[in-house]
Amino acid sequence: MSAIKIIGLVIYAIMGFFAITQTENPVGMWSLRILVVLAVLHTIEMFIFFKACQRAGGSMAGHMVNVFLFGIVHMQGLKKTGDSA
Repeated sequence: MSAIKIIGLVIYAIMGFFAITQTENPVGMWSLRILVVLAVLHTIEMFIFFKACQRAGGSMAGHMVNVFLFGIVHMQGLKKTGDSA
C-alpha cells in the first residue's frame, strides 16, 4: 500500500474519531460532514471508474473498495502499473 493511501486512512480514522466522539463540537460536526461528502463523491467515482476496473483484471471487489476509499489515487496507481487501459 502506498504512503498516500496510508495517510488517507489515518485522516479518515481521525475524522471518524472526531465525528463519533465530538458530536456537540464544531470539529465533530465538520468531520462528519466532510466524511459524508467524501462518501458521496467516492461512490460517484465508483460508477465512473467501473469499466476501467473491469479492464484492469484482478479482484473487482478489491478495486471497488479501493476506489471508494482512495478514488483517483487508486486509479493513478493502476495506470502506473499498466493494469488499466
